[in-house]
Amino acid sequence: MKKKGKLLLLCFVIAGFFLVYWLWPNNDGLPILDQVNAFELDDVHGDIFESTNGKVKLVAFFFTDCPDICPLTMVDFRELQTMLKEEELFGSEVELVSITLDPDNDLPEVITDYATGFQADTKGWKWLRGTPEKTKQIANEFQMQYEIEDDTVLYHSTTMYLLDEKNKIRALYDMAIFDKPVKKDDIIKDIVLLTDN
Repeated sequence: MKKKGKLLLLCFVIAGFFLVYWLWPNNDGLPILDQVNAFELDDVHGDIFESTNGKVKLVAFFFTDCPDICPLTMVDFRELQTMLKEEELFGSEVELVSITLDPDNDLPEVITDYATGFQADTKGWKWLRGTPEKTKQIANEFQMQYEIEDDTVLYHSTTMYLLDEKNKIRALYDMAIFDKPVKKDDIIKDIVLLTDN
């Protein structure tokens, strides 16, 4: 009985060690929450986007027919674009990444028009689209939940993801709602931490 107790205690100690190792903040002060496998998607402005490009990324999923959360979040992304330019990080070290959940309806020209409405500077704000299967695969990588029925997005989770240059998820943020904009100052502070190392 004592042997079983010691073995159990040892297992808890080892599990605790690994938990602390994975969640303990790095030198930049941000924990590693998860790892996203490398992916490629079409950039609607004419390129292939590769997640292994060595840049920090703020990732948000959206669809152009979204009536509230998505456009409100993109307004905040427009402000983040300005803030990142002021920090001289936009495009060179940091990208804003918007991935459509509804590629059947969000055709490249639809997304291009949508992006123009938010004054997106495509040097550092990437608008991505894949096949429905590829979109689902990438959403699963982020543990992003959504459902489409009869060509309509019924719901989607409202999390944004901060990825470091190695595709590790370092922070999660809420998308915008009517009385609660994106926490832009917190995001910029976290991005600066990641890019200072």
